[in-house]
Amino acid sequence: MHVLVTAVGNRTEHWVDLFRKLGERPDVELTVFAANVSALTRKEIGRLSERNPRVHFHLAPTVLSEGATGHMASAVFRPGSARLLDSTRPDVIHIVGEAAYLSTYQVLRMRRRRWPHVPVTLYAAQNVVTRFPFPFPLLEQRAYRQVTCAFPITPTAHDVLRTKGFRAHTRLVPLGVDTQLFQPRQRPTPRPFTVGFVGRLEPHKGIGDLLQAGRRLDCDLLFVGAGSMTADVERELAARPGRVELHPWVSHDDLPGLLARTDVLALPSVEVIQRNVAPWIAVPLREQFGRVLVEAMACGVPVVGSDVGEIPYVIGAAGLVFPAGDAAALTDRLAQIRDDSGLARKLGRAGYEHAQQFSWVRIADRMCEIWQSLIDTGHPGPEDRISPESEPMGATAPATGRMRDEEGQPQ
Repeated sequence: MHVLVTAVGNRTEHWVDLFRKLGERPDVELTVFAANVSALTRKEIGRLSERNPRVHFHLAPTVLSEGATGHMASAVFRPGSARLLDSTRPDVIHIVGEAAYLSTYQVLRMRRRRWPHVPVTLYAAQNVVTRFPFPFPLLEQRAYRQVTCAFPITPTAHDVLRTKGFRAHTRLVPLGVDTQLFQPRQRPTPRPFTVGFVGRLEPHKGIGDLLQAGRRLDCDLLFVGAGSMTADVERELAARPGRVELHPWVSHDDLPGLLARTDVLALPSVEVIQRNVAPWIAVPLREQFGRVLVEAMACGVPVVGSDVGEIPYVIGAAGLVFPAGDAAALTDRLAQIRDDSGLARKLGRAGYEHAQQFSWVRIADRMCEIWQSLIDTGHPGPEDRISPESEPMGATAPATGRMRDEEGQPQ
């Protein structure tokens, strides 16, 4: 089975682990056609293709990029880029990008001209019904008519697809984690209670609430990332020397070691309104998944997240959830883990078990089963049971401030 994956934008970094797992399968030949990816992504995919003769990587030039416009939807492959795929004969095409993207339109046009009978699957992460300006809605509806099966990463993403008019097959396929790399490690020598954060240092990530909670608890804070609030974190570092630590973006290989130095990982995101598509278009921005939660859980680190977007869905019953924007509630949840070692151990074990459901190996297997079924029968196989209460590949219901026992009673 020859799989052609197309992608644009820095978020392609999230998929390198999946590409690696697909490349390890003897029944899969993989071609990755990507643009606007980071230097680290180019390096990792390039290294993968050098080591594995069944993995091919083509870096496509662009005439319009995410960096120029601020949004991945506007990235455009340079005319003639498709010639890089002249020798490619895919059995299935998977698009990492939403239906309204200009690059998605280009890939579907490429498919009509070169491989008109090849099935197409589409990654779908939008968890807010957004009406974009012309011509994006037109491109989106055209894509909906041509995609064979969509892969929403959450039940909410599935509902958004249906609300916006997608009528073809869907199969729930969440984002994943490399459970061979992200594993529990021995915590370094005893140190003060430490709360970790990994991600962009931006207002919508709740950085201000986390800094406030850190002061209230007088705990250590360990940040990994960068963004417009880097200066705020640096000021906190200067005000609390030795208690706040800031690391720039680190490689995937280095992240588990940093997570091992934390007692809990926090993702206190809040909903904000962005206007980077067009100044007159207000787009609610909510967490679409929260991959770092799964990575921390795979390392046995308890997690605390806000109730915004898909965070409660990803956490399930394996962590604590609090009302977004409520710094006092965040402080309370962190204090629970600090003051109750039994709860901390229970959350760590539950998180580790929960994270195994998001293993890239498991997700690669699921995607390959769907693709093979599409190739053989034109149908993606057994239907999902998707509802607003759907669980991530077998997870249980979201937790709030207290854990519950097997019968659902508060402990």
